[in-house]
Amino acid sequence: MIQSKMIEKEEELLCSLKHKLPISMVACEKNLKRNQRLLCHECMENLESKTQLMSFKKAQQTIHDNQKQKKESVENVIMISIKLIEELQKNLFQLKFNVVQQLDQLIGNVDEWIKYVLMIGQQNVTYSFYDELDKLISDKKLDQFNPQPLIDQIHQINMSWNQKSENELNQFQSFQHSQKCKEILKKLKNIQEKNENIQEQILNQKQEDVIQVENEQKQLEQQLMMYKQVQFQLIDDSNQQSSWCQAMVFNKDGSIIITANSNIIQIWNFQQGRFKLSNSYRRHTNPIYCLVYSKKTNNFISGCSYYKIISWQQFNQNVWISSSPFEQHSGCVNCLILNKQEDQLISGGNDHKIIVWQVDFMKNHLTYLYSLDNHSHSVFSLSFNESETLLASCGYHEYRIWEKGLQGQWELGYKQQVQAGYKIHFLNDYQFIWVTKDKKINDILLFEFQNGVFKQNSNKTISLINNDECYDYFFFPIIHNKDRNVILIRHKHHIYLIRQLNDGTFNILASLNCQTHESYGTMTNNGQYLVFWDNEHKKYSSYEIFYK
Repeated sequence: MIQSKMIEKEEELLCSLKHKLPISMVACEKNLKRNQRLLCHECMENLESKTQLMSFKKAQQTIHDNQKQKKESVENVIMISIKLIEELQKNLFQLKFNVVQQLDQLIGNVDEWIKYVLMIGQQNVTYSFYDELDKLISDKKLDQFNPQPLIDQIHQINMSWNQKSENELNQFQSFQHSQKCKEILKKLKNIQEKNENIQEQILNQKQEDVIQVENEQKQLEQQLMMYKQVQFQLIDDSNQQSSWCQAMVFNKDGSIIITANSNIIQIWNFQQGRFKLSNSYRRHTNPIYCLVYSKKTNNFISGCSYYKIISWQQFNQNVWISSSPFEQHSGCVNCLILNKQEDQLISGGNDHKIIVWQVDFMKNHLTYLYSLDNHSHSVFSLSFNESETLLASCGYHEYRIWEKGLQGQWELGYKQQVQAGYKIHFLNDYQFIWVTKDKKINDILLFEFQNGVFKQNSNKTISLINNDECYDYFFFPIIHNKDRNVILIRHKHHIYLIRQLNDGTFNILASLNCQTHESYGTMTNNGQYLVFWDNEHKKYSSYEIFYK
């Protein structure tokens, strides 16, 4: 909310003779100048007895009370507008989501259109060697291509899809590119009558159009590459560790990996899938449960099972400095996330609390800001949406959506019951995934923003390898590499690489069977290497990921 603000600083309120003594009284004379009305004890000794006086504290309190009342009145007035503007913002988000969905549908239709035209073209160049050989041996004239039937067939396809696309484009008439699309559709309508001029039109095409086609082709090639499968190749499994490692994280460029050896922080140098221990620190008294690494500086933050959070800063190549423990949680710290600006840390714990911290990596310090205490269960994972206007939290059998208030403070939007799970992760502004944990369920659920809330879309549920032997466990956070369009998820015995397709559904690209649900790991920021520790083999495994 807004705050009452006095222009003058209190230390500037001095008497006109500048005695540098506290003001005690106010002279209530209209003909006096402003600062002549302020009187200190020394001024009072030379004051005429007829002057009407008022206590400075009383004057100050009266003005303060009046300003407080004025502030409340101003807030009442502006809140009418603020609430409407916030409602407008929510509806704009919904509008954007709906527009994107409609455009995705339109793009999908055009994809199908291209397939139909290509299919007709393929039919015209598909032949039987034996049939053609028979004609050749029989001295029959080989078929000469007559383009007219093909032109007629393509024209019919174009007219059919043209009408469908034009109807969809009518919803976007105000956009410049919508008009361009309509012009192209018009050309497709007239392609039958103007077929003889096609070659001439191609030759006369402007240079910028040629460049645009080349760029579009490159984008199409990149898009097609994204749909290819991937392969895991083992690089290094020589690092044994008998104690539990339930958290690990890479630095920005993947040259350093931080791992937990129970309550010990381990710093490793990482090169081409192989890692060598550089240093270790025993600053936590209990097992480390979560780690987050800065993408801007050489800092990371650790949280443990004994409610402590520690900030770390690299001093030189092999030495790290730790802060004093920050102790606001009263239970295990299960998860940590940093915002993009890296000036705010959010932590979640077994005490049902989400705590918001101010981050100062230069000073290697965290400052407690406030706590969100609305969860009815332990908080197992947290995720920002893409624009960081929403925060999602996972509380075992429910998720909560938090919204930024007027002053940037997180406020509860709403909560929703869901199948039990430990992990939640936003894919963008309008979708998040929820990883189920129960023995008999092997699914990842997708939720989409509809009418102001997130609702499950059962048509886009990701079905995983069937495993009714165990529960999923909550350590091993979801890693989403948007450049490669891959999502790394551990569910029960398997580690998956998953990709979202253009139609919004998902494809499992690859999976690794760790033979235990007690595996904990991460992936480099560029998506090239996967590292995990598992309790079955008591060792670290490093894999290179090949995108074929």
